[in-house]
Amino acid sequence: MIRAAVLAAAVIVLAGCAAPVVTRVDAVGPLALPRNASFAVAPVPDDASILNGQARDMVAAALRQRGWRQTGIENADYVLAVTLADRPATIALKSGNDEGTTAEILAPAADRRTSRGCAERDHRLVFTLTDRPSGSMAFSSAASEFHCKAGLNDSLPHLVTAAVEGLDAGSGRVALSRKGLR
Repeated sequence: MIRAAVLAAAVIVLAGCAAPVVTRVDAVGPLALPRNASFAVAPVPDDASILNGQARDMVAAALRQRGWRQTGIENADYVLAVTLADRPATIALKSGNDEGTTAEILAPAADRRTSRGCAERDHRLVFTLTDRPSGSMAFSSAASEFHCKAGLNDSLPHLVTAAVEGLDAGSGRVALSRKGLR
């Protein structure tokens, strides 16, 4: 009985020392966006998961809350595309050229500095606003978190909030800390 009480006390103490969840946000905005623009949601593949649809709906709702108007594609200033990914945290996503040279690291693999000791999965949400008339990218924001216990559905609301907040912050990278299930 005493051992159980000591073990319970140790668990409570250690739970209070748990590292925060770190949300990494990378926003790129080459074009100045007007405050109350209109947008349309890009068509999605038929095989997209329910969670992908939920992510798209949450980003669209966040834009509407900021004063953006959702319209049909023919009347929209911008086209909204949303992607959602859940991958092993040990894998880095890189872009490159035809010769195999890495041009850019899109999403780093977890390391001790970025994972805070807990990294089995990397949850990542990216939304892009494309200028409909020209087809050029107007804004893109990626939010990602390393997790060992939380599911993608647990981190989705936080990813959406962080990614959409990138509209106010402008281009650049930032790391945000929050309490939550790692």
